[in-house]
Formats: sequence, C-alpha cells, structure tokens
Amino acid sequence: MANKVLILRWAGSAYDSLGGLLELAAGGFAAMGIDVVMFAADGSEWPKQLAQVLSQGDIAFALTMSGIGTDLVVDGKLIWEAAKVPLFNWSCDHPCYFPARHGVRNPYLLYGYVFPDHARYNIRHLNPNGTAFAVHLGIPPRSLFPCAPLAPDRRNGRIMFAKSGGDTNKIEDGWRKYSGDLQHIVFAAAEELFTRSTADFLPVIQRIAEPRGLFLDANNRVMLLLIRELDHYIRFKRANLMMETIKRYPVDVFGSGWDHIAWDGAAAQFHGATPWRTMIDRFPHYSGCLSTNPLVEESVHDRVFFALAAGVPPISDGNAFARATMPMLDRYMFDFTRERISHAVEAVLAAPAEAIARADDTYHALSGRFGLTRSARQIVQFAGLHPLNARC
Repeated sequence: MANKVLILRWAGSAYDSLGGLLELAAGGFAAMGIDVVMFAADGSEWPKQLAQVLSQGDIAFALTMSGIGTDLVVDGKLIWEAAKVPLFNWSCDHPCYFPARHGVRNPYLLYGYVFPDHARYNIRHLNPNGTAFAVHLGIPPRSLFPCAPLAPDRRNGRIMFAKSGGDTNKIEDGWRKYSGDLQHIVFAAAEELFTRSTADFLPVIQRIAEPRGLFLDANNRVMLLLIRELDHYIRFKRANLMMETIKRYPVDVFGSGWDHIAWDGAAAQFHGATPWRTMIDRFPHYSGCLSTNPLVEESVHDRVFFALAAGVPPISDGNAFARATMPMLDRYMFDFTRERISHAVEAVLAAPAEAIARADDTYHALSGRFGLTRSARQIVQFAGLHPLNARC
C-alpha cells in the first residue's frame, strides 16, 4: 500500500525559499507519521530519475510548489497519470504567472494555492478540473526559531525588511512599446489599481478596454499578460514607496533589485541578497519585520506568519484577513501612504516591548488554526480527493 509523500525540492527559487518551505511541509507530514521522500529536481536528468522513483509504486501523492513538474510528459502521457500518483501543486503566485501550469485538465493534478484569492481565480476562470484548493502557508512551528521569543533587551532594536525590488520606470518603458490601445489600458489600470487587490484587476481592465472595442475573457492571453504586468508593477511601486519612507528608520534591507534607490544619508542599511536559512537564523533578533502582502485580501504574506513564530512584531499593509484574525496588531498595519507607513513603523520602535507582547499573544491565538501542521493535514486530505478531481 502506498504510504509515502514525495516532495519535489527545487533549488532554483530566490534565496532557496521554496526549498525551505517544502522542508517545513515535510516536517509537518513526518509529525503525522507519514514517510517523506525528498526528491531534488535538479540537473538535466531529473525527470528521468523522477520517473524511476515513481515506478516503485509506494508513493501516495507528491507535493510541489509553483508548478515545478506539473508538465512532465512520458510517452505522450502526463508522468503523474502514468504513475497513478496525484501531484498537489502548491502555488504562491497568481495563475497569471505561467498560466499553462494552472490549466491542464487532468485528475492527477491538484491545483492548490497559498492564497484563497488565487484559488478563486483558478476555479472561476481557468477551471481545469472543477476544483481548486486553498491552503495557507501558515505559521511554522516555533522550534524553527530555537531562541524565540527573545526579550526586548536582547534584540538589536532594528527592523527587518526582506524584499526584492524593481525599477518601475523600466517597466513603464516596456509598456510604451505596446500598441496604442494596450498602452492606454495598462497605464490607466495601473493608476486605478494601486490600492486594490488582484480580485479587482479583471473588472477594471475590462471596463477600460471595452470602450476601445476590446472585450477580454479572464482566460485570455492578453488579459493574463495585463494582470501579470500590473501585478508585477504595483507590487514594486508599493515596495518603492515603502523604501523611500523607511530610509530614515533603523531598518535592515535584504534582497536584490534596489540599485535605483539612493542610500546616501539613510538610517536604513542595505545588505543585498541573503539566503533563506540565514534570514531564519537572524529573524528573532529583530524588533520588527516589515512586509507587503501580494495584492490579496484572504491571507497574508508568509513573512507575517514567520514573524509571529519568531516572536517578532509584523509590520504590514492591512487586508481583510489580517484585520479579522489579528486585531491586536492593527496599530502595526498600514495602507500605502507615507504617513500610515511611518505611523506603523514608529509604533513598534516607540514601544517594542508592547509590540512583542502583542505579536506573541497573536501567535498563541492563531498557531492552531493557521499553523503549518494544519496545512500539512489539509494537503493530505485534499490529495485523497484526486479520484473525484474531474469536471462532470
């Protein structure tokens, strides 16, 4: 009887973050008494090696992130169907990114999403199998941070901001090469959608496009391109606003893509790209953790969940999920104005002990409902539905 979970660990993600997250998921399965096989999706021969592993017949289901392995074909048939092993694809991004990985109709592909917002887009508009699954990335076990939570006087008095950046001027230069109608649509939508979530992108783009004679479906390449471009642009524009606002505060910035920011005279310090594991080790020593949500309303960025496990107050833009489940952290939430960002940062710096206590209370209130252990259980449950994972 199949009793193992195979996890495709891909080392190509930024800072090896996906690999780290999958290792945490593996720990959740192991805690349930399930054997885990970690498979390195690396090198030119890995698809062939994977087929050999699957042929052994003892794999109950496989787990991947961000579509790695979803399109592997052997003798004209999807490798997962050939091996009779369902693959749960746990995606962090909106289906507009690599949309082909979100739309293959096959019962052996289960489309899971870290953010319920993205699962809704899949099921309403791509709908390959009639099902999509939402599993929060969740709060990791506190054992990931052995020294957490540190007392306020044992911390460095600084705030962490781990985020990749981008120059929005360069993105706009690319848009100016579009045809006249597409150029109008994307620039007009970018201005209107700056404070909105991706759930609003489709109707706004359609409303701007239709007077120009362009009627777009949600599962159209032009529409998915526009959503992808706008998602990319607005995230970077928000991050740039944050960076220009927080430069005067004691913030340590980790990540790539910040060459367009002037750091002279800033209190903030730029440290460049840093491996995921290094960030985990440093996390508990900070007095606060800045992050931005990826234009969603129904969950929060994993950095918020990880900050809670590390005993570090999260400072982030507020959304419906955060306001409903984390009311004790409301004073550390902001919208995208300089004033609100400053107020949230200053609230942590002015009273770090209170902020730490509020973060710790929130951790204890939520770690059961939104913990990674519960996420692992959900994935096991959903993977078991694969015989019914098909449209009628």
